[in-house]
Amino acid sequence: MKNKKFIFLSAITFALLNSSCIVHNAPAKISTAVIDTSTTKAARDFFKKNLYENVIGHNLSLPLSDSTEKNWEEAFDGMEISLDNSSAYVPQFKKAFDSFGSRSLEFQRSFLEALYALYPDNFPQEVFKVVQSTSNAKIFAMGINYLIRNKSFNNKNRFFINLIEKKFPRWNDNPILLSLQTYLKNPAGKFVDKRPPLVDLLSKNYGPDNTIIFSFQRTDRDYPGIAVIRRPDGSFVRNGDGTIFYITQLARARTNLPFYLTNGNTPQGIFSIQGVDTSKLVDIGRTPNIQLVMPYEANPALFFHKDNPSDTTWTQQLYSNILPASWRGYFPIWGTYYAGKAGRTAIIAHGTTIDPSFYYGQPYYPNTPTLGCLCAGEIWSEFDGSRLVSNQAALFNAFVSTGSLKGFYVVVNIDDKKMPVVIDDVIMDILKAEKISLGKNKNVY
Repeated sequence: MKNKKFIFLSAITFALLNSSCIVHNAPAKISTAVIDTSTTKAARDFFKKNLYENVIGHNLSLPLSDSTEKNWEEAFDGMEISLDNSSAYVPQFKKAFDSFGSRSLEFQRSFLEALYALYPDNFPQEVFKVVQSTSNAKIFAMGINYLIRNKSFNNKNRFFINLIEKKFPRWNDNPILLSLQTYLKNPAGKFVDKRPPLVDLLSKNYGPDNTIIFSFQRTDRDYPGIAVIRRPDGSFVRNGDGTIFYITQLARARTNLPFYLTNGNTPQGIFSIQGVDTSKLVDIGRTPNIQLVMPYEANPALFFHKDNPSDTTWTQQLYSNILPASWRGYFPIWGTYYAGKAGRTAIIAHGTTIDPSFYYGQPYYPNTPTLGCLCAGEIWSEFDGSRLVSNQAALFNAFVSTGSLKGFYVVVNIDDKKMPVVIDDVIMDILKAEKISLGKNKNVY
């Protein structure tokens, strides 16, 4: 009875916290047309039991060696999904540092990712030794990001800036180190205070026949954002009552790592929409998703929807051209450019079948974090796995209603408030931009 009560209360909580899209937005409706049996109570109970006993418990009980690295990496992933930061595993983590230098780069990356996500205060001195010894830019950057949050290394940004320049003389040629250096000098919270006018981004002409989806986020990705849709003619999708359509959308990764690192938060910037698809991944589910690519992940022709490309190689100028003039010097909006250059891929806009009870008590609950994608919440029946409420279905339906399945997806942090984004935060900019777009818009790239 307790579990049933929890699921029912979770559904009520989700509806209340996301009432902006479920109550007021007509496209979001209860539907039983989609079924995913992995979301039933029985399936989720089995998943949890196996996760804690086998994926995490058994794998971390194995002696760490070349042959068991993958087992430990699987355990790290399971711990991140469930936010399991039990003190019982601290001895294993501590012991892993003994052979850290001889481990594979993928193990090192996975290990530091788990530390960052789950044990931010436990291993500052051990991570500092890694930072001093490693020659790998990504491992170095992960270590620095771990340390700057720790009280033992407060106010050490200048020290780390100098260390980057000493260890990596060509740091500005590396997108990871360039991004790390930039944010050490200008923390994200201070950057957003200098954000250019939002209306310039919203009214920009991104080319003919393109649908534009805007995802407005906070600098602190613990707090959900919202997404709105602009039709190719410049008007924004509305509900039946004339209000602006929007849905709640989370852009937080399970790790909460910065955008330029593997499995980090969704980058700010311009994504290219490449149509829709239905995933076979169990944690995403069967609700259609919106396919996205970043610069470098796709060539310029595909990214810009050009049949006869004149540019085949990515340059800063190509990306700069699609930005409003007022935004071109604003580093955060270059997130997708540098994340793509750093090798990040497969960031899309999708739904979720992850059990939200893992995240009870988190600021983003009942939404569920991902590996860096844009995630819209969904509620599934604990009895038969039928889809009850879906913000992702609402987003998909609204997107399809524009008549164009190509365009761009723009993610932007609007400020550093410690609360979910609401439509009132951006409504005046939206209405002003719509008026500009429907009138004469000379801002064509």
